[in-house]
Amino acid sequence: MERLCRIPGLLLVGPMLWAAARDVYAQVQAIGVLPGVQSSSRFELSETVQLDRAEGTTLAHLQRVKAYLADGQWDEAVETLCALMEHSEDKLIGVTDHRFVTLRDYGHLRLAALPAEALALYRSRIDPVAQRWYQEGLATRDRRLLAKVVDQAFASSFGDDALMAIGELALESGDHAAARWCWQRIVPAELPPETPLTWPGYPDTDLDLAAVRARLVLVSILEGSRTRARDELEQFTRLHGDARGRLGGREADYCEALRTMRAESADWPRPPSSPDWPTFAGSPARNKIASETVDVGQLAWRAPLPEIRVAESPLPIGPSKPEYRPALSYHPVFSAGLVLVNTRREILTLDAQTGQPAWQGAAAAIYRAELEGAAGDPSDPLHTLGAPRCTMTVFDGKVYARMGTALTGGPQDSAFSIRPGYLVCLDLAAEGRLMWKFVPEDGWALEGSPLSDGASVYVAMRRNDVRPQAHVACFDAQTGRPRWRRFVCGAETPARGTLFQTTHNLLTLCGETIYYNTNLGAVAALAAEDGRLKWLSLYPRARQGDLMQLAPHWHRDLNPCLYDHGTLLVAPADSPRLFALDAATGQILWQTGPEVTDVVHLLGATEEHLIAAGGRLYWVGLNGESAGRVKHRWPDGAEQPGHGRGVLAGDTVLFPTREKVYMFDVQTARPRKVLDLVPLGATGGNLLIAGGQLVIATENELIALGRHGGPLEKGANPTAMLEVAPR
Repeated sequence: MERLCRIPGLLLVGPMLWAAARDVYAQVQAIGVLPGVQSSSRFELSETVQLDRAEGTTLAHLQRVKAYLADGQWDEAVETLCALMEHSEDKLIGVTDHRFVTLRDYGHLRLAALPAEALALYRSRIDPVAQRWYQEGLATRDRRLLAKVVDQAFASSFGDDALMAIGELALESGDHAAARWCWQRIVPAELPPETPLTWPGYPDTDLDLAAVRARLVLVSILEGSRTRARDELEQFTRLHGDARGRLGGREADYCEALRTMRAESADWPRPPSSPDWPTFAGSPARNKIASETVDVGQLAWRAPLPEIRVAESPLPIGPSKPEYRPALSYHPVFSAGLVLVNTRREILTLDAQTGQPAWQGAAAAIYRAELEGAAGDPSDPLHTLGAPRCTMTVFDGKVYARMGTALTGGPQDSAFSIRPGYLVCLDLAAEGRLMWKFVPEDGWALEGSPLSDGASVYVAMRRNDVRPQAHVACFDAQTGRPRWRRFVCGAETPARGTLFQTTHNLLTLCGETIYYNTNLGAVAALAAEDGRLKWLSLYPRARQGDLMQLAPHWHRDLNPCLYDHGTLLVAPADSPRLFALDAATGQILWQTGPEVTDVVHLLGATEEHLIAAGGRLYWVGLNGESAGRVKHRWPDGAEQPGHGRGVLAGDTVLFPTREKVYMFDVQTARPRKVLDLVPLGATGGNLLIAGGQLVIATENELIALGRHGGPLEKGANPTAMLEVAPR
């Protein structure tokens, strides 16, 4: 069937006009006059990343503060700085060349660094209100009121007390990351003399530092970071070897109590983990390990999906006939015994054990676009940079998914008319009843599926321009009403405003913070409550390339930040490297070399390794001298057989190729088993563990493999078994 693609100045109608189009291209390629089309496959991106920076008058006022401080005019310095913080409108300012915070947080840095006389003056003004907030928050155990002290009066005499109290409340609720961040800010930063302060630590605490540091070790033990706890305990012993205090509700020798607790933690049972896999990568932190390893060998069921094909080249025309390939677009989820997967037009809900529709007498499709007034072909132009992806999120019985076109950008003067993709929310308790629908206004696009915390829904959005802009938006989870939308950054992409582009950037949510890998040269953290930027960090971008031979890292389109015990692990599409950032400050902790350029997926993190995959499977060190170094790789040669997204399950990592699924020990990288898919009539793809079965999302179907001895489909090979991989 012929497909119609309208490009500025040229109309292509299927293969019959291909020869004519090729001749036109040959004539104009050399002089670069084809309207709306890049004249060369080479590209070079601007190094500029657009941010909402403080400028002009604000910077002049900051210079005035420096002058006041140099002249000892403490009252004028404090007055000017507080006024800037109050009226900053959350503009960004750099604390280093690559790390930015809001002007309000920058003001707290400057206040905390004031000379003693100036700090005393500031505290004489702010302490009365800070004391009232602190005492009321402590008496009522109101974490928000205590946080108000930190957010608005950090350098007051009660900032450290509020941090200590918030940490205790966070630990009680199991929020280990928040507890650590609070207590870390109390401990004085050990910086060389004359080093500019870039880390928001409290200036002069009078709290017992042994008690604070003991709690930091305790957090590491409780969250299961035994290696980190060991290192922290060694340092604690050097600093406070004889210290005593209250820990765990009783008086104790800190070193002895922590050493005993760490030893006992090796035998603690793992916290119970839900078997559900309700969003991409299993959790909002994008770092879930499936609770059990599957041992499969029987075909349980299969369900067809529409094949999505993409062009090998994103250029609209070229010197030869284009070639197309099927894309691994589908990423199903598993919730409450159901496997759910969305195409661009439908949302399907299947019983995980049988593959039949979830509700007897109903169709598998609980949502169809044409039934909701969204009829029409959601297909994108044949030549598009990027491939369509289909993801979704299930939270509290609600299904959230982006539907329709996957396009997020296109030529500014394009005549190709496409309805924007849209967001839907379905109620599973009502067998998929549509609760609400959001369609973005002209010029805006939804990046992918959202995340939810029950009260709100968060999604990445893109504003289409020559320099695309990354935004984060928040909606009411029950009604779909917009709550806020925040600009993050803007930067050029290889599309350069002349090509259609498909992106699928996903957010990461941990506690009260949203993390966003924009793939536009920046990683950012935002407050979930109001979208305020907490920090933004730039990383070195890959600025040159060839659209006809894109480097593998440009195919990292499903690459949200992976959150791991206070560390963000990031694989930007516009860099061949992987990065680790401190989740609280955005400081880059380490980066790999370009040897991991073929990595497309971050599968998960163990205590020792980041498990990453693409053409190959990688174990990247997380700690000490091994941080950022590839410790193991499979296969070790030039071959890159990976085909689809793997999964971590128990103590095993499953890595799919076209014909097999390889299983390795997640800690040692030793091979364990190989599942041969060919005798089952299956191929590799994106993996999901659902109800004790291995579900594979291929280019055109879902395939469920059951346990040994499970139901066998007619015609399947009963001898297909797991074989032990050679060692």
